[in-house]
Amino acid sequence: MVKYRMNENIFRDIVNNTFEGIIVIGEDYRIKYLNRFAGEITGFSNKEAVGKFCYEVLRAKLCKDACPIKALKKGEPLKEIIVDIIAKNNREKYINTKVIGSHGYWVEIFHDVTREVQLEKSIKEKYIFEDIITRNRKLIDILNEFPKIAASTVPVMLEGESGAGKEVFANALRSLSSRKEKPFVKINCASLPDTLLESELFGYKKGAFTDARKDKPGLFLTAQEGTLFLDEIGEMSLPMQAKLLRAVETGEIIPLGATRVERIDVRILAATNKELVKEVEKGNFREDLYYRLNVVNIKIPPLRERKSDIPLFIDYFINQFNIIQKKKVEAVSPDALEILLNHKYPGNIRELRNIMEYVFIFCKEGQIRQKHLPEYLKVTVMKPDDTAPLKDVPDPEKERIVAALSRARWNKKKAAEIMRIDRTTLWRKLKKYGIN
Repeated sequence: MVKYRMNENIFRDIVNNTFEGIIVIGEDYRIKYLNRFAGEITGFSNKEAVGKFCYEVLRAKLCKDACPIKALKKGEPLKEIIVDIIAKNNREKYINTKVIGSHGYWVEIFHDVTREVQLEKSIKEKYIFEDIITRNRKLIDILNEFPKIAASTVPVMLEGESGAGKEVFANALRSLSSRKEKPFVKINCASLPDTLLESELFGYKKGAFTDARKDKPGLFLTAQEGTLFLDEIGEMSLPMQAKLLRAVETGEIIPLGATRVERIDVRILAATNKELVKEVEKGNFREDLYYRLNVVNIKIPPLRERKSDIPLFIDYFINQFNIIQKKKVEAVSPDALEILLNHKYPGNIRELRNIMEYVFIFCKEGQIRQKHLPEYLKVTVMKPDDTAPLKDVPDPEKERIVAALSRARWNKKKAAEIMRIDRTTLWRKLKKYGIN
């Protein structure tokens, strides 16, 4: 008897300290045991769960339509699946679960994947604009025109600083277009010398040069009926610009070593971190090619001109890195947020992402604090100017507002509730402190 009790205690210690939820179910579909981690996920304690039918605790749609235990009883193979359940507090959660049979019992083993599923859903719910995150009025106006721009086949020129998100905008345009199921081919024009760039774009025939042992289709042919994204086109040499112009004007290319032309049907999206108008004036970029590619021009403002978007990106990256690194970081402290809001971001969104990735090395849970930030941010805080949404003046009330906004994911209604003030009062205080 004593031996059995010891074995039972060892079993409970092991099962209760595992990082998986475990529910033991009898042949009658009633719960015999629920471990601590399963309790944290479902909200039910072992005492509350024992004796209940498994579907009374998990409350999953699957229980009614495709019970895994019934499937196993019929001899059907069963893999790990993601199931939506309703926890005790009536909140929907997602679990990755599998069921096994053992000594006359059914054991359900699962872990919580709610964060992963919700992030995936949130990305999909950004409909066609993928990772474009903004409350900037200029960008919103551009995005409102995206369906019309995407529906056409004319070239589009994306202008913006490095890291501002030009490729993200190109992805969004392509995903809205009628060519979205066709190839999407990308090349960085600054990464290759002329000879390699020409062979990459136009392809070559066997024997065209020493190492050409077989035919190679270029990116124009690879992207046939689809979209070709020419990144950093401002770095392309004038001779290469002339060859590109001919392809754009005629809809034809001649692979290296070929004797006949190839017809192409490709939509071109081009991007540059230079002001091409000035490059044309300097003679560094062909005027005729510029006007061929600049049919629609989209200027993406740098992050320093989109201060109100910084909290949105911070929240996005916190969610993203929590999932990737399996952490529980919740928000940014007021002092750290002040620094992040007032930085100039010469590297734009890419720099902010790198900062957040650095922060996650040192911050494991709770709030991101000033001590977690890269050292260069602490010593190069931008002086307040007319474009900054927060003046660099310490004020306890302003810090409370910023903290509430951060906790509320910048939702002003929720922030007012957190501060226990009405929305009108909050709006007045936001205006007072210049918080957008």
